[in-house]
This record gives sequence, structure tokens and C-alpha cells, in this order.
Amino acid sequence: MNNTWTEMTGSLPFLLEGAKLTIILSLVSIFGSLLFGLVIALFRMSKSKILSGIAKLYISFFRGTPLLIQLLIFYNGFTFIVRLEGWQAALIGLILHFSAYIAESYRGAIQSISKGQWEASYSLGMNYVQTLKEIILPQAWRVAIPSIWNSLIDIVKSSSLASAITVPELTLVADQRSASSLIVLPILLEAALIYWALTTLLDWTRYWLERKLQLKK
Repeated sequence: MNNTWTEMTGSLPFLLEGAKLTIILSLVSIFGSLLFGLVIALFRMSKSKILSGIAKLYISFFRGTPLLIQLLIFYNGFTFIVRLEGWQAALIGLILHFSAYIAESYRGAIQSISKGQWEASYSLGMNYVQTLKEIILPQAWRVAIPSIWNSLIDIVKSSSLASAITVPELTLVADQRSASSLIVLPILLEAALIYWALTTLLDWTRYWLERKLQLKK
């Protein structure tokens, strides 16, 4: 028992160091996915059949194939062109994968806004970009928060798959520490609790944001 506790406390600094990389990887992926997902959503709703078709194919591919396979493709599949570091492949994979889900959340939210609001803004002399920025997106964002936030939480959890391409984030560190100490369950539970704390923090952020947006109505 004492040996287990010693290994757990001794492993904690290493797990927290791995968690720092998990947080950085997650935050950059979240920011990238939110931006690129909006671009894909607008392409998907475009009147251009080419842009709409490209977006539809993109969404179908990245939602229809496993994230782990996508990470392995970016890490190992393009070595004849460029050799990506593990963290680079992980960022690209996470952003492209979750942008497909977030794009559909954006699209559903934007389409839920009455067409009359588009027409009214055009009658006031506003162009497409102004209407989207000033009228549509603020309303759509409120509608999209629950589904988008599920994707953001999934990004944090799915960042653990970066361990498969040698990224020394929380999961890989926990696996290495448990393997070297032969004390598996306690150390893996420590890692699980850190992930739980991160996703809980995201949940609290969502509740705060929803309340703030409700007050602004």
C-alpha cells in the first residue's frame, strides 16, 4: 500500500507535465476547429455547387472515418512528401476531424434563424457579411452552444489518441509510468481524474456562457 501511494505521488508531477501538453493541444485544436468549422459551414450552405459539394464531401469523410486512422495518416501517410512531428499531426488531425462536426452544428443553428431576418437586414442596406456578423451569428451561437460544447469536450478526451503517434501528453505519460512501476490502475485513475477535471471545467464554462448570453437577450 505504501509503495502504491509513493508511486502515485511520485508520478503526479509527470502526469501534470503531460496534462500541460494536453491542455495546449486541446486549446489550439478548439480554437482552430471553431474557426475552420464556421468556414466549412458557410461553404456547405453556399449557393455554389462546387463549394457546397467540397464541404459536403469533407464533412462526410471526416465524420465517417475514425480519428485514430486520420492521425496515423497525417503522421505516417505523407512521409514521402513531408515528415510531420507527432504534435503537428495531432493538431492537424484534431482540427480537421472536429471541424466537420462543428460545421454541422453551425449549419443547423444558422438555418434555424428565420429567413425574414436576412431579408430585413438586406432591406436596411446591409450586405451578406454584415448580416452574418451582426444579426445571424450572435443568435446562431446561442442555439449552437450545447452541440458545439459537446464537440469541445470530445476534443479534450480525444487528444488522448495523440499518444498513438508518440505525443507525450497525459495518456502516454500515464501509460509509461504505470508500465515502469507495474502499478497500473492507481496511476491510470490519476490520469482519468485529471481528464475529468478538465472536462468539468469546460462544462462550467458552458453554463456560465449560456447564462451570460441569456441575460443579453
